[in-house]
Amino acid sequence: MMPNTGPITLVSGAASGIGRHMAIALAGAGHRLMLTDIDSAGLNRLAAEQVWQDRSDIMLHALDVRSREGWDALMALTLERFGGLDLMLNVAGYLRSGYIAELEVDAIDRQIDINVKGVMYATRVGARQMVKQGHGHILNVASIAAISHVPGLSIYCASKHAVRGFTLSIAHELNKHGVQVTVFCPDAVETPMLVEQEAHPEAAMTFGAGRALTLQEVERALLHAIKTQPLELLLDVPLSGRAIGAKLANMFPRLTALAVNHILRQGKRVQALRSKTP
Repeated sequence: MMPNTGPITLVSGAASGIGRHMAIALAGAGHRLMLTDIDSAGLNRLAAEQVWQDRSDIMLHALDVRSREGWDALMALTLERFGGLDLMLNVAGYLRSGYIAELEVDAIDRQIDINVKGVMYATRVGARQMVKQGHGHILNVASIAAISHVPGLSIYCASKHAVRGFTLSIAHELNKHGVQVTVFCPDAVETPMLVEQEAHPEAAMTFGAGRALTLQEVERALLHAIKTQPLELLLDVPLSGRAIGAKLANMFPRLTALAVNHILRQGKRVQALRSKTP
């Protein structure tokens, strides 16, 4: 087999959801991959996929994104194996819905540590290598919740606002070094994380679009972003208008109060239907 010369790509959160789907898609597109997740069993299941057969240019390595030392070690391993880094796709995330007066402190810490500090630690090591190289692309996955505000998901919303603000800020730092940065803000996506929210009334706004984005829709958007390297990419359910609504709510926060009850009713109906589906 001829050695692969595709882009060297690191994907976090690769054991499930968007990360897993993109790992398989990028492998099919010829990327050389370093795939990481805290879920070792999930990585082992991923390793069994047919797409990996006869591929020596794909590595899987367990990592807790909250570990600064872990990220340093992973980057060293990536450089040792591949010699560089062309694309970093930071997908790993955690969601725990809940009203702030009832939320335990651990739910706050985990969401901030994983969603914010995990992305920052990853971006730091990726940026250092890419600045040395004079090229690269960092793509951080935020959420449509990074643009608006979502009652019932206040900590998750705050964490994704932080990811968006951080990513947009570093874009100006890194551009002069030839490093491109993208923040991806999708609506709710059909993943195990979303399924876990079906039984939580406080997460009703997540389901307000009527349906979730499919992984195939996310894949198309991300593959396009990898090619075009936009600063920001929003993706909502077609015809839902949620991205426009989120932008308006961000500009005029009081607008949320006018729409929130309608969105909550719609979301609760969808939750009820989903919970009845075998």
